[in-house]
Amino acid sequence: MRPLRQVFSGTVIAVVLVSVSSAASPASAAGTKQDTVVATVPGARTPAVLDNKVLDLAAVGNRIVVSGSFTRIRNAAANGGAAFGRRSVFAFDPSTGAVDRTFSPVVNGTVNAVLPGPGSTVYLGGAFSAVNGTAVRNLAQVSLARGALTAFRPPALNGAVTDLALAGGRLYVGGVFTTVGGVTHGGLASLNPASGARDEYLGVDVSVNHNWPDRGTARAPVGVAKLDVAPDGTRLVAIGNFRTADGLTRDQLVMVRLQAGAAVVDPNWRTTRYEPACFSWAFDSYVRDLQFAPDGSWFAVSTTGGAFPGSLCDSVARWDATGGGQDVAPRWVSYSGGDTLLSVEVTGTAVYTGGHQRWMNNPFGSDSPGAGAVPRPGLAALDPRTGLPLAWNPGRNPRGVGAEALLATSTGLYVGMDTEYIGDRKYLRPRLAYFPLAGGTTLPPETLGALPGTVYLAGRATPVPGSVPPQGVDDVLTRYVDGADISPDAVAGRGELAWSTARGAFMAGGTTLYYGYPDGTGGYALYRRTLDATGFGVPTLLDPYDDPAWSNVQTGSGQTYRGSRPSFYDQLPTVGGMFYDDGRLYYTRTGSPALYSRPFSLDSGIVGAAETTVTGSGFADVSGMFRSGGDLYVARGTAGDLARLRFAGGIPAGPVTVVSGPGVDGRSWSTRALFLGPGGPPPG
Repeated sequence: MRPLRQVFSGTVIAVVLVSVSSAASPASAAGTKQDTVVATVPGARTPAVLDNKVLDLAAVGNRIVVSGSFTRIRNAAANGGAAFGRRSVFAFDPSTGAVDRTFSPVVNGTVNAVLPGPGSTVYLGGAFSAVNGTAVRNLAQVSLARGALTAFRPPALNGAVTDLALAGGRLYVGGVFTTVGGVTHGGLASLNPASGARDEYLGVDVSVNHNWPDRGTARAPVGVAKLDVAPDGTRLVAIGNFRTADGLTRDQLVMVRLQAGAAVVDPNWRTTRYEPACFSWAFDSYVRDLQFAPDGSWFAVSTTGGAFPGSLCDSVARWDATGGGQDVAPRWVSYSGGDTLLSVEVTGTAVYTGGHQRWMNNPFGSDSPGAGAVPRPGLAALDPRTGLPLAWNPGRNPRGVGAEALLATSTGLYVGMDTEYIGDRKYLRPRLAYFPLAGGTTLPPETLGALPGTVYLAGRATPVPGSVPPQGVDDVLTRYVDGADISPDAVAGRGELAWSTARGAFMAGGTTLYYGYPDGTGGYALYRRTLDATGFGVPTLLDPYDDPAWSNVQTGSGQTYRGSRPSFYDQLPTVGGMFYDDGRLYYTRTGSPALYSRPFSLDSGIVGAAETTVTGSGFADVSGMFRSGGDLYVARGTAGDLARLRFAGGIPAGPVTVVSGPGVDGRSWSTRALFLGPGGPPPG
């Protein structure tokens, strides 16, 4: 979204009066499902936008339509490289990258939003008064063939159009208008998509500045900045500069029920999290973009606003669309640490966000890399379950005001921006780039082991007396556990690593082992290596906070993009046991009876910056843990026993049953790293 008022590198940029959208399908602007993460290298077949900025993108038939405030474009070199004038909107062939020279509507102002219409047409919304010389104010429909106006003639809107969605036989319009055809409509309206006639179905009006005058001095027009309709057409969500919707308190975000008869504000879906002011001297409203997930069960919102503890400013937040309440909390919040996030695109596999951010996973930073921050210059992909950054990190340097338009299609991701490069001045893509799915990344499998199976005990505090063969402190032992039967110990590794110094371990994906281990600098870090029938692979240090591609690159605001390890790394020497489940790392700490968790990405190796206490008791003296189905197995260091309890929905639950131990079968489970790994039952 284009900010109503923008702060960048400490400088206040002029107030602007319009926003943008990122429509993605004829039915609505909900996200396009993709099964993989796009490539990090942009394709070469995109036209160049030579001035100002791109504000929106839409896939319309066999064309990509681009809108914004530009006046000149240039074909890609593969298509001749010719430059020519084109104001505010153009189309190109995504298969070749060639600009469609026959689509040439003449618009006398900025086009903020483009949306596919029926029958090879496209809707244009923005701040303009004429199209092709005909008086048309702020909203028009043109043919994709030549850009000629259609028979669609909407009533006059007395303010800019900022976003559009098409669903259920209605065209939904959002903006900073207060009347439509002389009839009061505060920021929202619905029209007949063929004729443009006003449709009174959507009579919800938003009103009252979010900040001005009692919360801050910045003032911008009241209205809707962005809207989206759920794929099933039952809900509309709008964000913008408002405090109320139809008289109900709905600060900056409102859920509207698209029910039979007339649309109404959902009386049972409200959040208070966008009520606080952030940098209210610079921002009247700070919400910037919005999109539903492809399945419609949740949506994401991105914001600007300045780093302000406890707020949702400079973040992406995930909201469940179902359920409700009078103080709905986000499922997760992903913070940049003080930098604007202007756009969001949800594919199911990833939540892409663009802006002028320097870092992500940065709730403790304020224009600086706080604990956990990782470099993500201008672009990021987040795990939809946790908001943690995935490994995708193409970057944009310089970052400019930001990437204000994202569009996911069946073949990749388009990015519209106000800058010219992807990477650190590496790939010249003036204001428009395309990342194909081809050459992208399939996220790592998250399969976990299950009993019956082989349990590994790696490292001990002291040798095991009387063991045959003698078992040292750094040996790796295996035990095949099948119901109530446990096989004799076998030695799977002998001194290959100083396992007595390891701290916790788990396996995921069938062949990948993660564990805490000394990093050679006096501290501890996480390592990853393969483990299969052939043995242990080469260990890899997980340190995404120090990204060699970005750590020594200057941000332009007095520092480099280098990140900062989270506090979990300081805690690693005290970790007793670890296990992984559904995007989260669970662990215990010496001297504490609690079970803790943080988000963790198998793809990027990033650990969440903030720690959550899952339960405050029952996990003292843990030396190892592993999951098997709906059960959690816990080894006790002092007692040496192995206990089982239920684990469902991220929560452990009793009763606790001791299944093995010195007092049960003479087996000790005291270890440094306990995990389920590969291997079948012993012979015989």
